[in-house]
Amino acid sequence: MPPLYWLPLAIVGIVAYVWLWQAAPTPRSAFWRGLAWGTGHFAVGSYWILEAFYVPPADFALLGPPIVAGLAVVLGFFPGLAAWSARRIVDRWPALAGRYSRLVVLAIAWMVAEWLRGHVFTGYPWNPLGHVWSFATPLLQSAALFGVYGLGMLTFIVLAAPTAGWRASIGALVAVGLAGWVGQSAMAAVDNSNGPWIRIVQPNVPQSQKYRPETRARQVAKLVEMSRQPGFDRLAAVIWPETAPPEIIEPRSVALRIMAQAVPPGGLLLTGAARATSQPEDGVWNSLLVIDGTGAIAAHYDKVHLVPLGEYIPFHKQMAPVSGLIGRGSFEVGEGRVTLVPSNGLPSFSPVICYEVIFPAAVTGPGERPQWLLNVTNDGWFGLSSGPYQHLTSARLRTIEEGLPMIRAANTGVSAVIDAYGRVLTSLDMQQEGIIDHRLPAPRVATPYARWGDWTLLTLVAFLLVLLAGVRLWKRPQPQ
Repeated sequence: MPPLYWLPLAIVGIVAYVWLWQAAPTPRSAFWRGLAWGTGHFAVGSYWILEAFYVPPADFALLGPPIVAGLAVVLGFFPGLAAWSARRIVDRWPALAGRYSRLVVLAIAWMVAEWLRGHVFTGYPWNPLGHVWSFATPLLQSAALFGVYGLGMLTFIVLAAPTAGWRASIGALVAVGLAGWVGQSAMAAVDNSNGPWIRIVQPNVPQSQKYRPETRARQVAKLVEMSRQPGFDRLAAVIWPETAPPEIIEPRSVALRIMAQAVPPGGLLLTGAARATSQPEDGVWNSLLVIDGTGAIAAHYDKVHLVPLGEYIPFHKQMAPVSGLIGRGSFEVGEGRVTLVPSNGLPSFSPVICYEVIFPAAVTGPGERPQWLLNVTNDGWFGLSSGPYQHLTSARLRTIEEGLPMIRAANTGVSAVIDAYGRVLTSLDMQQEGIIDHRLPAPRVATPYARWGDWTLLTLVAFLLVLLAGVRLWKRPQPQ
């Protein structure tokens, strides 16, 4: 997985998973082996969460290791489920026990388990298997057809091919080469010369400093100063990261008058912010605000998919004394996805805030298709760990699936302009301060996945089953 891209380890890991599954004497044993494998996999893949527990004042540092370890065990259930269900199917229908057949059955079970992991208990589709190809953008392009879950199923077959013999291994190499060629051919050059100019501001404020009272005014002044650097007058929009102003923004907040200075002539400021109404009892939302030149909030989007316990404590209003002990507060849940149509002629867009970008088929608002995606995030909680790079990979997959470009503004990085094929056109790496000026890339025609979402997975499964049936018929001895 990013940022290492050690593909041989991915092959070794999946081959080991398949061998453990094949050697299991019973479905129950297959489950426990899959669970053990998955626990190790997710412990490594989610270690970066620990970083957030050690950000000063680190009130809950001691909870970090057991929580991350517990999360790894819970997530390990899904590879265990795939192993158990595939073994039950193969035991029930011995005709599927051939070396090719059982591999396809296990790959389909893996895909179903990944899909469930992305949906059960609000979902956590972090590091799906298809992300191993993120070092080679052409190999990601099938996500436009089948999404990242379909890409993961095909990836499983390719990585596990050595368990089915040398012919399968050669076939996998040929398939990867063909997929790369087709993907490269599909990635047409995108004309960005007519798009409006966008400025991304990456302030690089350390999370330990972000909410210190003595730094708050200085942070907003810095954001405004960076926004107004040369080229300001040509901009259609300035974009700040998630919760960029370190205070709660209300309709009459003094901060709005200061933030209005970052609005270019005839343009808009798009910023993440903690939003409240004039009624304190309504609560606070993690929001994306559209601010015009007068300092008014012209539109907003409230985050829908909050991070459990990190941003949202279930029943926090009904259990106020208890929720106050668990964390530092709880945001309210937004009403739903939106597509915002700016008044200054900026193309319509759907905002996704931080964590929301990891969810396939859940990044656009209802109704008319937007022209681009806006992802604001604050990965400053996670330092220089692998987390922010894996988060960026999720963002890239959403652009491929939807056929839409994305502007990504991050507090400490990685900020980026991503085109509709998942190519990073320009970026600011972790813990860099700076701005990105770039024209908004053009969208593609809606992809099959953008039109039909995860229903396309049924088509892919049907194709694999037909292919498998064809192989079996071809190998069947002919009567003399």
